[in-house]
Amino acid sequence: MKAITWHGKGDMRCETVPDPEIQDGRDAIIKVTSCAICGSDLHIMDGVIPTMERGDVIGHECMGEVVEVGRDNKKLKVGDRVVVPFTISCGECFFCQKGFFSGCERSNPNRAMAEKLWGHSPAALFGYSHLLGGIPGGQAEYVRVPYADVGPIKVPDGLTDEQVLFLSDIFPTGYMGADFCNIRGGETIAIWGCGPVGQMAIRSAFLMGAERVIAIDTVPERLAMAKAAGAHTLDFKEVDVYEAIQELT
Repeated sequence: MKAITWHGKGDMRCETVPDPEIQDGRDAIIKVTSCAICGSDLHIMDGVIPTMERGDVIGHECMGEVVEVGRDNKKLKVGDRVVVPFTISCGECFFCQKGFFSGCERSNPNRAMAEKLWGHSPAALFGYSHLLGGIPGGQAEYVRVPYADVGPIKVPDGLTDEQVLFLSDIFPTGYMGADFCNIRGGETIAIWGCGPVGQMAIRSAFLMGAERVIAIDTVPERLAMAKAAGAHTLDFKEVDVYEAIQELT
């Protein structure tokens, strides 16, 4: 299959690599139909992520069609369309049972390496270094999904890839940021930064009942996108943000 691989700082290649195979009964093989590019992928390209190895397949915001499932996977069947989350979680360990899936104790096969560096090991991640599992990512024609009876989100009929792809990573990131605000109906929420996460946080704040969202940035395209989503925008190079927010609220 074709895949995007890392070969060093600034050296990303489209290469032919072996097709993934089922390795565990809970696995699934996904034929990738869409995969977004994350800012974290740019960190890999810039060479700042340790324990990457030449030939590693990157990408962690993917979705596609199930083409094979392991014998123990009762959640998925061939033909299902799914969005694949960035985090790989077993669903059974202490942290998974508490809903803290990014702290999964089982999914990272290189857990000991991470514990030596950080004192603890996060969950394994797709295409994001051997420190975090060395699991081939989704910038490829096919991807093996470990613990595929836990993470993948089934896509209802009638929804396009474009409508659901961001559920893999970027939308939940912005949503959780808004959720931390404990938004109650009628409130005004200010969001600093209108990059991809900020854009998702803006939309999430409105979904949670915010009456007004103030979006702060200086990039014209980002401010225009925030305004199109219904936010009041402030360019921090043109106004005193603190004073402007005081006047607006």
